[in-house]
Amino acid sequence: MNTQPKNIVCLWYEKDAEAAAEFYAATFPDSKVTAVRKAPSDFPDGKEAMRLR
Repeated sequence: MNTQPKNIVCLWYEKDAEAAAEFYAATFPDSKVTAVRKAPSDFPDGKEAMRLR
């Protein structure tokens, strides 16, 4: 039995990415957001734990 998903989608947004991903996942049955990347430390344009784009 193959349990590999048929489609794997990567969404990339300049802003509101997390809300867009949640909307996308809610729109399609058996979909879910599996990862949100956050900065491990401060960097020139942002702070630690900031969601990365």
